[in-house]
Amino acid sequence: MKLVIDGYGKSIHKKDNRIVIHEKDQIIDSIRASEISDITIIGKGYMTFDALDLMAENNIKLIAINPRGQLTYTLESPDWRNVKLKKEQYKLSENRLGLEISRELIMSKMKNQKATLTTLNKNKQLKRVYNNREKIEETITQLGQLPLNGDNESVRMKIMGLEGKASNEYWKGVKQFIPKEILFESRTKKPTDLLNSMLNYGYAILASEITKSILVNGLDPYCGLLHFDMDNRTSLTFDLIEPFRQQIVDKTVISLVNRKQVTLDDMDKRNNTIKLEARKLIVEKILSKVYSTITYGDESVSYSDLIVKQSENLVNSLLHGEIFKGFYLRW
Repeated sequence: MKLVIDGYGKSIHKKDNRIVIHEKDQIIDSIRASEISDITIIGKGYMTFDALDLMAENNIKLIAINPRGQLTYTLESPDWRNVKLKKEQYKLSENRLGLEISRELIMSKMKNQKATLTTLNKNKQLKRVYNNREKIEETITQLGQLPLNGDNESVRMKIMGLEGKASNEYWKGVKQFIPKEILFESRTKKPTDLLNSMLNYGYAILASEITKSILVNGLDPYCGLLHFDMDNRTSLTFDLIEPFRQQIVDKTVISLVNRKQVTLDDMDKRNNTIKLEARKLIVEKILSKVYSTITYGDESVSYSDLIVKQSENLVNSLLHGEIFKGFYLRW
């Protein structure tokens, strides 16, 4: 099982062969170590040496992630089985397979962007959104026809250029469904407005889930495909998050502002941050979406399962030559 410990003032202890979680000197959980595969810490607390020893004996991986979704550290027992996997992963920035997987990830992202606009415009009240969808579809076709031979860096830049082109149309379409009083103009990573701040916060929560799936599957989160030159950042996380942004975060954030569950009053203009209660609501809604069940193919699965499956697919592509397929929904 996967154990997530969030919040502040919690501590991890050992009792016999069990991992015991304390909060303010009270035991809140006790689990047999042999039943735990990994522990993720989000917050602040402490751990005893005895608990670390027990985790090492049972090959339990410890993952610490900060509120921005960035990996702080990971502790694990030596696992030489991962050597071949990591060697193959490190080749991705230089070989054709890396370009094929990169194209598939961005193709899936574009399809989810198109699907999200379709969902938002389900009553067909905005004809101009059709134009945005058609332009995204044209970009999907261009990406599918893009030759992958030649210099890897040149091809990578072309993929990212097409990604930017589709995203520009996507956010133009999204803008039509945002209340005017929210004052959303366009997508920016350094926001001063409410919607962009909410999106950034939601993406950070999603990134922590992506990072966990990467580590659990033995991949190196710092070695990416498209974002491989990001110093001190989990670049693979920023690659694998792309197909999931729209369905999990964008739809949730758009719903919150349209239902007026988060308003301009929830923005602290002194430092352009979201106030605490609104942040709590965003976390609650995003995590609820992550663990919600959907029908995907012929299966009933959660988004969390699909996130893990995507990392597993990458491993199988690297080690066994299986074709990597990205995630996307039609609606």
